[in-house]
Amino acid sequence: MRLFILSILLCISGASYSQESKKYREEEISFWNKTDSIQLNGTLTIPNSGKNFPVVLLITGSGPQDRDENILGHKPFKAIAEYLGDRGFAVLRYDDRGGGKMNKVFSNATLDNFIKDASAGVDFLKTRKEINPTKIGLLGHSEGGSVAPAVATQRKDVAFVVLMAAPGTKHLELMKQQNRDLFRGMKLDSAAIETYVNDYYEDVFSGFGKGLDSTQQVELISNRLDILRQKLPEKQLFNFMIPAKDKEGPYIRQVYKATHGKWFQQFINFDPSIYLDKLTVPTLAINGTKDVQVNADLNLKGIEKSLKKAGNKNYKIVKLEGLNHLMLPAKTGLPQEYATIKGDIDPTFLETVSNWLRGLYP
Repeated sequence: MRLFILSILLCISGASYSQESKKYREEEISFWNKTDSIQLNGTLTIPNSGKNFPVVLLITGSGPQDRDENILGHKPFKAIAEYLGDRGFAVLRYDDRGGGKMNKVFSNATLDNFIKDASAGVDFLKTRKEINPTKIGLLGHSEGGSVAPAVATQRKDVAFVVLMAAPGTKHLELMKQQNRDLFRGMKLDSAAIETYVNDYYEDVFSGFGKGLDSTQQVELISNRLDILRQKLPEKQLFNFMIPAKDKEGPYIRQVYKATHGKWFQQFINFDPSIYLDKLTVPTLAINGTKDVQVNADLNLKGIEKSLKKAGNKNYKIVKLEGLNHLMLPAKTGLPQEYATIKGDIDPTFLETVSNWLRGLYP
């Protein structure tokens, strides 16, 4: 999930996996999203022995990620591919638009484009003789967890879905809770946090994507800043990085720049239940209790509610104790902590996914 630092936009792996004797091979591949005329580059991991493999297509979180989903040196998608490859599952991971070798095509892309990219990945996998076309599944991390259900419900050939720290509620509600959790982790005053979220953040960001022109958006931000200044003392405003009235110009321009693009205006108003309510294939949803970007309780509750509404007969909801948004062991869960943690992804997450897949395909 893209992380917008502090009050502008607060949004969107422990041990690395290795083994001396690899039971898989890796192949550099490319495939086309024919609808958007975009080529995606990736790595297909294929077990060395056997045939007709089940396969997991990995979908990254927001922002221009590479195929390993390299975040501050952690490479969770590489670890997932290696772990599952050693256990008889093929895995496809690919560079996002804007990530890896696709550096020039991200700026105007939206969730709709990422859904088409992932769907093109499914089309590619169906052309591979090593892959069982009836056992193609998706694993989406963070924003990728909104993409995966969309692809699975738009097609009839997706066999299963794994949701990794995925949204289960409207993105605006997710972002509001993210602000609360991040600021609480920074030990800010609880009442002040609620004032910031309810009287500034919600009003400002719910206004985007609703047809406001640039003048109206700037006026909205300025008006809500004035209300916030009336309710919070200067010291608390400083904690939220709210500038003084005579210095708010650069701040407003920064907020506007971060939020007026096509991606954000679709993202902030996106409701994953549109697709989750229709998701009937086997589904595993996992979140960590230390995740301050996609709150475990709020989002897993939303996912389960939707899956029940869909009449899904085969789903599992898992909370992994002490893991953060990258599925790494954490003390606070704050993004500031990510760079201090070693490894790519926690073995508990890998075991949970592998065991669930083994239940589907013994």
